[in-house]
Amino acid sequence: MAFLDAELKEQVRQVLSPLQEEVELVVYRGSGLIVPGRDQPGEERAMLELAREVAETSDKVSVVERYLAGDEAAAEAGITLTPTTVFRRKGSDSLNVRFAGLMSGYEFSTMLETILLVGGVHELEGLDEVRAIGVPLRLRTFVTPTCPYCPRAVITAFRFALSNPSITAEAIEANEFPTLSSNYGISGVPDTVVEGRPGAAGVKPTRVLGAQPEPVFVGALKEAVEQALPAAS
Repeated sequence: MAFLDAELKEQVRQVLSPLQEEVELVVYRGSGLIVPGRDQPGEERAMLELAREVAETSDKVSVVERYLAGDEAAAEAGITLTPTTVFRRKGSDSLNVRFAGLMSGYEFSTMLETILLVGGVHELEGLDEVRAIGVPLRLRTFVTPTCPYCPRAVITAFRFALSNPSITAEAIEANEFPTLSSNYGISGVPDTVVEGRPGAAGVKPTRVLGAQPEPVFVGALKEAVEQALPAAS
């Protein structure tokens, strides 16, 4: 099943033409094993096909298919959902900018914008407060493909993760993973949960509802790490 017709491929080709650095899309798939109490694998084949079609439009974009089973780096990074697409520069081993689910609807624009961010087209300006955070955090932004406001929230989280390797930004297609969405009490999107990564003691979970201005997200990060930082003498 093709996602992009000739006209749309040409549009994507033009959008990605300014890329300065090579970008790698690592698409993780599952083993097909159903784990009780967890969501079943999502649209794995569809996401892999979409990623490959996008990669065909630019010689600076490549796709790598991997399986979660036995992947120690993915396990350490806390990747549990499939498909999960990791965005990183080619040659990097970073796993902290990722999207769980099929990037369809409005999230297709997120996919292209993220490639441009990783590929060096846009500067990561005005993020000094984010770069100063030394506590390992995870931002989970729940989205749906029909939400026009979700891409803004996701890109904000991705900008934070790209500017600070201590931060993991994971967007999650809420409809594709209903059990996880229910566990977090997601009733509307976008909804961004700020929490500590495994091993980050003292982090106070916070959340940002809606596509708020970037300073609101920065405030949520600072509130989350406040108790994890040593008190000033």
